[in-house]
Amino acid sequence: MRVKGRKVESRRSPRPFVRRPGRNRALQLFLLLVAATANANPAKLFTAGNAALAESRFEDAINAYQEALAEAPESAEIVFNLGTAQYRAGTFEEAVVSFEYAASMAETDAMRSQCWYNIGNCMVKTGEGLREMDPHAMVGYCQQAAWFYRMALGYDINFENAAYNLEISQLIAAEIEEEIREQEEKEQQENELITYIREKLQEFIGRQTQLLETQDTGEPQTRLAAETRELAKVMEASGLHADIPMPDGATVPGPLKETWEHTLKAAGAMALPDQPTALAELVAALGAAPEDPNQQDGESDEEGEDYEDYDMEYEESDEDADMYEEADPFGDFSEYEEIRGVPPPNQTEMDILAEEVRNQERRKEKKAGEYKAVEKDW
Repeated sequence: MRVKGRKVESRRSPRPFVRRPGRNRALQLFLLLVAATANANPAKLFTAGNAALAESRFEDAINAYQEALAEAPESAEIVFNLGTAQYRAGTFEEAVVSFEYAASMAETDAMRSQCWYNIGNCMVKTGEGLREMDPHAMVGYCQQAAWFYRMALGYDINFENAAYNLEISQLIAAEIEEEIREQEEKEQQENELITYIREKLQEFIGRQTQLLETQDTGEPQTRLAAETRELAKVMEASGLHADIPMPDGATVPGPLKETWEHTLKAAGAMALPDQPTALAELVAALGAAPEDPNQQDGESDEEGEDYEDYDMEYEESDEDADMYEEADPFGDFSEYEEIRGVPPPNQTEMDILAEEVRNQERRKEKKAGEYKAVEKDW
């Protein structure tokens, strides 16, 4: 009897009482080796992984596929399903590695196309987690996803989900870029307002100081009081003086709330007239105002360089983008759906090929001209 190329033999002992336990021990070791070999059967492990994946037991599926891969490291099907399990478990970076590995071993264009398509989905899913915190990064991931969807179409020009997700990823990126532009415009307007308010308060402090020194409570003081009230109205019109509601029902003060309150008190003190109090309130208003945004320009430049570095290896030319926009086989995407996910579990290379053959037959039955062809550019 041989186990993994080694012959199992019982050794004779010079003592009779040692002989039987020795044979029993050898038999136990043999049975353990046989059991380990049976458990390491890659086909059984692959089947177990598929069953776990179908039941959403992703960690069990990942473990089974990894064990199967240890026994059959050249199996593209095992690596592909491992990537699927990792994708559904939310470990997108690991899934990307698996799909890239599967693509490098795949023997058919259909399998390669599925791998690149799934990597594109991983990019979008990774970016979704960054949309609120770092929208620039989300745009970058969508652009990378578009590159991978094009790769998928390069191996299967009729891959409808890849064409669909290519279109959606471009729309998502464009939408976020528009949101970024709008937010930047809003921030620019707020920055200009803050700069204006700080300049006016500084001017009012200088004028009020001079009026206090000269004890002038006549027309100059009345005019300054009116201008101070007008400045308070500008803050009200901006809405930055009001409390800001939070998702949990609480509120936080607006960035100009305290400045606005002190400005109103200054205008009231001027009307009395109470010049020392008016001056104190103007100084308090300036102290409560947000910092001058013009002093933070250096930081924004550095951030811009960071985003530039991040920008990706995968760049799409205007010509490429125009070509795919013209291709658009799916109509208006103004109200788009979610990115379509990875293929269902248990798909082997033969399953993918069979599905593609069925898809081709169905496409032949469609009316001519229903879909436009997409030319290759890779």
